[in-house]
Amino acid sequence: MPENTPCIRCGKTRIVAKSWNEHIGNSLVTYVNTVCPDPECQKIVDEQLKKKKEKIEAIHRESVERKEQNKRNKKIRKK
Repeated sequence: MPENTPCIRCGKTRIVAKSWNEHIGNSLVTYVNTVCPDPECQKIVDEQLKKKKEKIEAIHRESVERKEQNKRNKKIRKK
């Protein structure tokens, strides 16, 4: 079982919201989803994490687009 971890926003000890096991190949993997005991704080944390994830995805998407553009530019220069 995971050790007690504090909420990234308020510092309260997080609680287990959901725990489940899955078989992956020959291994048994246990997943544990923890949340802040304060529902309002957890909503704010979820929103912050969502924004962070969207920002990272946008950066990745832009990087892929730049790589593709660079490849196209190299092909045009070779002709």
